[in-house]
Formats: sequence, structure tokens, C-alpha cells
Amino acid sequence: MFFSRKLEAFMAVVEYGSLSKAAKVMNRTTPPVAKSIKDFEILLGKRLFKREKFGMSLTREGLELYSDLKDLYTQEKEITKKHITGTICNKINVFYDWGKSKYIDALYRAAFKAGVQINVFRFNYDCIDEINDFEGNTLLLSSEAVISERFALLRNLPQGQIGICCRKSLFQSCDNNLQTLLSRCVWLCEPLLYESPLLKTLLQQHGEQSKHEHVHLIDSTHGYLHLLVDGDYLCFIDEHPKTSPHSSELIFLPLSQSEAENSCHLYKSKSHASVLNKIMDCIENLK
Repeated sequence: MFFSRKLEAFMAVVEYGSLSKAAKVMNRTTPPVAKSIKDFEILLGKRLFKREKFGMSLTREGLELYSDLKDLYTQEKEITKKHITGTICNKINVFYDWGKSKYIDALYRAAFKAGVQINVFRFNYDCIDEINDFEGNTLLLSSEAVISERFALLRNLPQGQIGICCRKSLFQSCDNNLQTLLSRCVWLCEPLLYESPLLKTLLQQHGEQSKHEHVHLIDSTHGYLHLLVDGDYLCFIDEHPKTSPHSSELIFLPLSQSEAENSCHLYKSKSHASVLNKIMDCIENLK
């Protein structure tokens, strides 16, 4: 690394919010990282961090320094990696909570066209600080606003309505009545959607019995669509699964807009890696 260990420690503590997390990422113990921060503050003659009970946050002067250095530091890491290994970062990490299939598909296609490796992961809001973003190559697609010093909101994307997908014949057997359908069938939904206000309202309307007996949590709605054809299941989803082999047998029933306003918040790393530039046109044109 061309930059000093003091600066490396400073950037790691900023990105991970605590000495212990920064030390873990840097494969060091906490005391040497703490000493690097102290020595860096003495060298600059500035207090860079506020020591708090559950971590460390930047002072005004620390924030100014981080803003000035973050892009340069990311570029330096790429240059260092190139000269040590002969390669630079050519991968993008995409984290999403649930649904978002049309956006993820678009990013996959753009990355493939640009010759970029793309890795897709699920994330939980409670674990946002555990997302490894040390290379500045991360995108977040979130149904809820994310509070983090490491990610910047690009814009809000239209996500459409949350709806119910089920077999057409099943809906007809319920006299085309949505309430009957909800009461009679097993619900499939992704864990974070299950925690949403919409699902909590529906569970209250249909009683606690539904909560214990008729809700199955699944890791991906598209992976379980075959159940909709074979059994009395319905799936909460954010679009009609047109790519499913059984799509002609399925129906998508949008829930009322007042109950199911649904948006997607698009975030990217504040430390911008150059690999993101390769698909920036796709990122900016997502809709």
C-alpha cells in the first residue's frame, strides 16, 4: 500500500464505525489501530473522531478530511492491487432486500455486456453495517430508507404495487373474492416483506391463526412459483412473473395503492470505485 497505515486505519474506522470492526477487516488487533488513529490526529493537529459508547463518529474536521480523501483512496487501492496482482477490481456487489427482479436483471445484463463480474446478495436493514464495502463497488436496492455513512442515495425508483400471484383457477374457485382467497390459502412471502406494514395489516385482518399456520417465509419468490400451480398457495410479489413457464396459468392481483405504495431506494458506495463507471449508464437509466 502506498498510503500510510495511519490513513488506512482512518478510512477503515470511518467505513466500519468502530475500532474493533476496522481491526478485523485490516487483520490487525484493536490497540495498533487505535494507536494509528491517535498518531494520525497528532500528526494533523486535529481531532478526527468523537469517541462514543457504541462506536466512533467523525468530527467536522474528520468529515472534511474523509470527503477530500475518499475518491483518491479508492483509486489508490485499485492501483496498488493492479501492480501487486496484475488486476484491478472488476466486480460489483449488489445487495437487495426482496423483490427487485427487474432491476437486478437489468444490472446483470449491463454487467455481462461490460465484462464485469456481478455478485448479488440479500441484506437485512439491521445488518447494514456488516456489508463489506471496502472497495467502493457496492449498490443497494432497498424498499426502506437506509441510514449509513458509507452509502449515498442516488434516487428513488418506481417499484409498482405489491400484489398477489396465484393460479387463475384457484382465484375463480374463491368466487374471484380476494378476502376468501387470503383466508383459504397458504401465503408465501420473503422475510423482509413479511415485516412490512402491509403484511402486518393483512395478518391482523385475518387473525393470529393465519400468522402461525398459513404463512411460509421463503428466500426468493421466483424459486417457489411452481407451488402456485400445484397447490393452494398464493405469493406476495412485486410484478407478474411473466418469465415463468406457467405464467399463462397464473394471475397477478394488485393490492390497493393506498395500502401498497412501494418504492425502491437506490444507493451506491460513497467511495466510488471505477468499476461502477462501466455500468453507470444502466444505473442512471433504471426505471
